[in-house]
Amino acid sequence: MADRRTHGRCEQGMTQGPGEILDLIRSGNVTTRGGILAETGLSRATVAQRIDALIDAKLIRGAGDDGVTGGRRATRFAFDPDTVVVAVALDLYRARMAIVDAHGRVVADRGLVLDTTEGPERTLGIVLDTASTLLAEEDIAAERLGAVGISLPGPIDPATSRLLEPPTMPLWNGWPIVETVRDVFDVPVYLENDADAMAYGEWAASGAEPGLPWIGVKLSEYIGAGLIIGGRIYRGLDGGAGDIGHVDVGGVRTCRCGRVGCLATVASGDAIVWTLRAAGVAVEDFPTLIAQLEAVSSSEPAVLDAVRAAGEAIGRVLAAAVGVLNPAAVVLTGELAVSPVIAAIRSAIYGASVPRATRHLTIRAGELGGDAALVGVARVALDDLFSAAQVNRRLTNP
Repeated sequence: MADRRTHGRCEQGMTQGPGEILDLIRSGNVTTRGGILAETGLSRATVAQRIDALIDAKLIRGAGDDGVTGGRRATRFAFDPDTVVVAVALDLYRARMAIVDAHGRVVADRGLVLDTTEGPERTLGIVLDTASTLLAEEDIAAERLGAVGISLPGPIDPATSRLLEPPTMPLWNGWPIVETVRDVFDVPVYLENDADAMAYGEWAASGAEPGLPWIGVKLSEYIGAGLIIGGRIYRGLDGGAGDIGHVDVGGVRTCRCGRVGCLATVASGDAIVWTLRAAGVAVEDFPTLIAQLEAVSSSEPAVLDAVRAAGEAIGRVLAAAVGVLNPAAVVLTGELAVSPVIAAIRSAIYGASVPRATRHLTIRAGELGGDAALVGVARVALDDLFSAAQVNRRLTNP
């Protein structure tokens, strides 16, 4: 998960601490003393001091030479902390957990079956016990754990880092999740909305240019979107950015949020199941629907008609977002990101958008599958832990 931000020569007078040097090395853009000197304009003595501080902190190491054939070979430096993070992707009735190293590689992972409707205390107890067990099984010492990142299916208030009136998890409203986790693991804790985490994971894996807007859409029992602007998650003032599931599309069913007509009531996985049951089609629950969609050739026409209608409704809402943001990509993730739904979404977006807004637009399924939220929330934690500001703070005030 190397930082994909682009770098240019630093502006005159800009402070360049060890964190900025690490940023260059971690990006892979500059890996030698000579390259750092040229990129930053710092003196040799200052660069040497910064590099020594990073080596002493075990954030970088020498990694051989740069392959120069004549003269003195230049030592390359590699980003290589011995740090791991615990990443958790929490959904309503299940969770994925992984131990991820500083490069974003999964060291170990585990799936959990749980019920978040039982409340945060019981659910987090299971999650934290499992994380402790997984760390012990991998023989990872406590001092190696750098952070815990958790994605959740609900809006998160940026000011308080607490779920804010989550329609699907009402018992979690305002619960001190960060404090609960820190009672067990005394490390920074990062919370993200699941759609935001999925979008960021897909964006990070794609190698997309940071300056190009992205929209990631979670299509599952419920619907949400994550916005990536300037290479960062755009959360909005109160954490509600991308909450397309509650856009009014004129339906008649009451949503879990208490309003009537939300997109989630006509186009989510749960809504499709409800529609098919009302029409007399044998669909027990959302997993049953997915199983039918995975065997499209044997699906009843009513099932395909229902998911296509849902895709069209989602596409019309996304067309408005495309018109506002003019993004480079709309990336579709989750169990409902199957070919009939994607085709319907693509058709609706192109049909409801002016050509100028879509001429360079890519609309596609995600690449990470069920790992998108794990990758995204791990990346959030790692990018902050090893950001220039955080590294400078740690090395200046050890």
